[in-house]
Amino acid sequence: MNRKGYLFFSENFSLNLKQFDSTYHIDIPLQPIENNASVVLKNIFFDINKFDLKPESQVELDKLVQLMKDNPVLKIQISGHTDNQGKPADNLILSENRAKAVVLYLGAKGIDPNRLSFKGWGDGQPIADNKSEAGRALNRRTELKVVSN
Repeated sequence: MNRKGYLFFSENFSLNLKQFDSTYHIDIPLQPIENNASVVLKNIFFDINKFDLKPESQVELDKLVQLMKDNPVLKIQISGHTDNQGKPADNLILSENRAKAVVLYLGAKGIDPNRLSFKGWGDGQPIADNKSEAGRALNRRTELKVVSN
């Protein structure tokens, strides 16, 4: 979902928790495009320990391309994050390469590289507990942050 002047909404839903004719309701908070605003890109996918974008990431990436085209002075940073499994140095490299893969995709779609930056954080900025698979899954993420607009 998107709206002019706001970052788009990114979510990944499992619709098999209820019967097929069930009704779902969700309130969608939209984040205004302003400096330091950020959103987790929940539909950017990579294989384990790899940084090649999976094909199912294209829909989300193309939304990001459109956001950049609709806001021609917008500058963003893409951040990569991992869980705490594996060596910290390897996680840092993996997260950096994943963020870079997103930036390269945007550049290939015509977005000026001067509007894009990337950073890998490895496992240094968790948003959940790494003690469970659910928590680790939340920590493995790609984020968009507005640098300037």
